[in-house]
Amino acid sequence: MRSEPERWRADYARDGYLVVEDCLDKETLTALRAGVARIVDDPDSLPAHLRAHVQLEREYARSDGAEDRDFTRLGRAVRLVMELPEFEPVFAELIRYQPLLDVLQALFASTEFHFHNYKCVNKAPGASGAFVWHRDLPYLYHSTPNLLTAMLCLDDMTEDNGATVVLPGSHLLADENVAVGDQDIREEDLPADLERRTVACPAGSAVIFHVNLLHGGGANTSTAPRRNVIGIWAGPDTYPTGAARYAYQGLYPRSQDPARQRQLRMALGDAAAAPAAADAEVSSPRAAAGMG
Repeated sequence: MRSEPERWRADYARDGYLVVEDCLDKETLTALRAGVARIVDDPDSLPAHLRAHVQLEREYARSDGAEDRDFTRLGRAVRLVMELPEFEPVFAELIRYQPLLDVLQALFASTEFHFHNYKCVNKAPGASGAFVWHRDLPYLYHSTPNLLTAMLCLDDMTEDNGATVVLPGSHLLADENVAVGDQDIREEDLPADLERRTVACPAGSAVIFHVNLLHGGGANTSTAPRRNVIGIWAGPDTYPTGAARYAYQGLYPRSQDPARQRQLRMALGDAAAAPAAADAEVSSPRAAAGMG
């Protein structure tokens, strides 16, 4: 992965998202693919406490009132896996994956950002659900909205397999104007002056976007699955306010605080906390985007 912190910050401030190709090295990409396959290929063989974190497409379709869906065709296709770090060490170790942390540190302009959760969205061919425009912020409960979504692509993202579509610049909406209804936005209510951009990128890319960015993903009409590991990260002085807690939530993998470094070692093992990147101290991404 090329280190381009200035481009990362500029793309993020202008568009509300950026693509970092080759963020995942080949070894990590292979390990993540294998770990996800062990979950989604046979979810019913999982222990009960892990199976509870796996949602099938047919379960989602029924809960969403999609009575017109062909449930037989959906079979045992997996839609969502929550709490990835609980399944295998490879997912827990992803919390301190250095190339991604370099990008996050540049965008947060600080070493004091922290982990919220990791999940996997699996778009099985011919089974994935309909396109829904939404923002991520309404799903999150924190003391400030200084949060980023980091999507790690385990497969190429293409228009055929339901690649994410974004409205660049839609992150500039004032936080107080992001409504609960922004979890499901009607086509006719979209801003008319913003372009739609399909985020096509190769496997191993990281797609990182502001939690206010309008986006969505269509159905996978290809013949192969499209899998993304999606993490939420919180910036400095941004704390959860909801009742839910996630596996390893609140770890600070780049913190300079000795107590936080000790916390990381106790949670994930003996690897030392990562040093800060040299150019991290820049103005915050929210200020750069005119949202401060």
